[in-house]
Amino acid sequence: MLAVVAVVAGVVWYQIGVGGADAPPPRRSVAAPTSTATSPATDREPVGTPDADTGQVVVHVAGAVTHPGVVELDADARVIDAVEAAGGALATADLDRLNLAAKLTDGQRVLVQNVGDPPAPDLATGGEQGTTAAETPGALVDLNTATSEQLEELPGIGPVLAEAILTERARRGGFRNVLELRDVRGIGEKRFADLVDLVTV
Repeated sequence: MLAVVAVVAGVVWYQIGVGGADAPPPRRSVAAPTSTATSPATDREPVGTPDADTGQVVVHVAGAVTHPGVVELDADARVIDAVEAAGGALATADLDRLNLAAKLTDGQRVLVQNVGDPPAPDLATGGEQGTTAAETPGALVDLNTATSEQLEELPGIGPVLAEAILTERARRGGFRNVLELRDVRGIGEKRFADLVDLVTV
């Protein structure tokens, strides 16, 4: 009886040993490198995506220019760039009324007037009352036509100095040169330096 048990145990041991030696080892980690290899490609997908911020401003150029209308310019563009984008000023244009070096703002209206035109009373669109030429970014204040209220919009000019400018204008019969603003009582060299690029005659 013991001999039979020993024979059976030997057969079982032999089959397990042989089968274990011949069985190929498991290779369940083969898929892992595939997943790792695709990850960098996924991480790189956002590279090269266009920036949503275009850095542009849209302005309306009107008046004495070759092609009045809406133009799109770089965010750091100046008034002169808007005029040139509209085909340039006409021969009758009075560019001295504009501060051509002023930076543009999105949605701004740049009005180029003709020589001899009266100050624009309204630069608004849609029929609503808007800003005057003296209040529009890039526009110069005409010392010979500005009201007291328009003069007070200038830096450092209050009711007293605005009245002094009007008095000096009346005494002279009109300013012939911006430099004559220095003769107004209360306007020194420092205040004149702040105003010289903002006014015209």
